[in-house]
Amino acid sequence: MLRHLTRNDSVRSDDCSRYAAGHRVHWIHAKKCRQEPGQAVEILLTSGDVRDDGWVELRAAFDYAGDLPAVWTHAPAALRETLAGHRGRVYWLARWHALKLEYGEGTVTGGAGAGNAGAGGAVGLVNVAYEGGELCEAEAGGDRAGGRALLA
Repeated sequence: MLRHLTRNDSVRSDDCSRYAAGHRVHWIHAKKCRQEPGQAVEILLTSGDVRDDGWVELRAAFDYAGDLPAVWTHAPAALRETLAGHRGRVYWLARWHALKLEYGEGTVTGGAGAGNAGAGGAVGLVNVAYEGGELCEAEAGGDRAGGRALLA
């Protein structure tokens, strides 16, 4: 499993335990995203689309999707690292304010034996917000200890 994915397949930062908008995905939130996803819009998202301040510009993969919002995440470095290793589709789940990363046929990015992400090949969920907040990790140039970002 990728370092930044938790047991419920959400992207996380080692320094954050909050479940607020833009932070970690609660297990109930993850369950709802899987059971009742609503309209899923395929988007083009790479690690280069995640800004240092946590803002992410969503770009639809197809023109018919219309304009998509800019969203915010608490751990931009963790999301960039996850996206850098991700080889699959990414969807915007507007109903749940979440990004859904998929790969293959139920296999988790990271190779054979990494586990199964369940039906639909979901690799991870990213809880995002429409409003910015406090980052839960030090960004490049900040204090670091033992390879882990410290709280700012």
